[in-house]
Amino acid sequence: MTETSRYPHLNGDAAVAADMDNETRIKYMYADRYVPYDRADKIISELEFLVGLDDAIRPQGRLLVGSSLSGKTTILNEFFKRHPADDNLDGEAVRVPVLYVSLPESPKDSIYYQILGRLGVQLPSYTKFHVIRETALKLMCDIGMRVLIVDEVGNLLEGSKSHQRLAMNTLKAIMNEIRRPLVAAGTEDALQAISSDLQIQSRLAPIQLPPFKCDRQFSLLLAGFEMMLPLREPSNFGKNANLIRKVHLMTGGVIGNVSDLLNRAAEHAIKLGIEYVDEEILDKCSFARYE
Repeated sequence: MTETSRYPHLNGDAAVAADMDNETRIKYMYADRYVPYDRADKIISELEFLVGLDDAIRPQGRLLVGSSLSGKTTILNEFFKRHPADDNLDGEAVRVPVLYVSLPESPKDSIYYQILGRLGVQLPSYTKFHVIRETALKLMCDIGMRVLIVDEVGNLLEGSKSHQRLAMNTLKAIMNEIRRPLVAAGTEDALQAISSDLQIQSRLAPIQLPPFKCDRQFSLLLAGFEMMLPLREPSNFGKNANLIRKVHLMTGGVIGNVSDLLNRAAEHAIKLGIEYVDEEILDKCSFARYE
């Protein structure tokens, strides 16, 4: 009998992990993972559309908007993983179809340093800024980059108005120079900051990631989580209405909170030898409750 037939409520990897010892199962459970759900899959499909676009004088991009723990970074990481770098041994340079950087925390730092760092390029400390800029732009073209991801756009708000304008002008300049789409991610505050610049606002169509309502989509999300938690008995997250309501109440429908809660609950279940999560197990988990 295979693992998947013994544990039909789990996906393949989780079913294999379910036969491991408790310590290994708990470690597996807390590893980063992407839980597919309708909203995220649609966003990734939209980002895939950007990859296939031809170069453009005014390239269009997207701004993924959501609160902390709304799943922005998880979605971007999954998209990034689907486009791995290629050594391109027969060519002159590696191929990096999707480049992922974060906007620097300090408004005095430039994103060009982040780009060079991600590509493993170190320039002497005395290098003039225009050389750093030109090197970063040239490299993005040389590596065949199709989409640039810029996370933590909320860092725009850390600086003065002049620093904010400088950062936004830099993002525009990158799009203009490389003629490729840019995908940014940030909070509602970042959306407001970007809206102050009509040019960049017109190029970054916002995609909202609000908390889940307690509805069918939320139940499907919970069912997706259950498939990835290596518990040997089904919890029926997606079918038990009381369990669905309780998880929603405890997490506010915020996907990062859902992940934290279910991981802790599954850990309790494993340590107690129960092998499934119910309302009593959830009550044992210390977790912030939301109105």
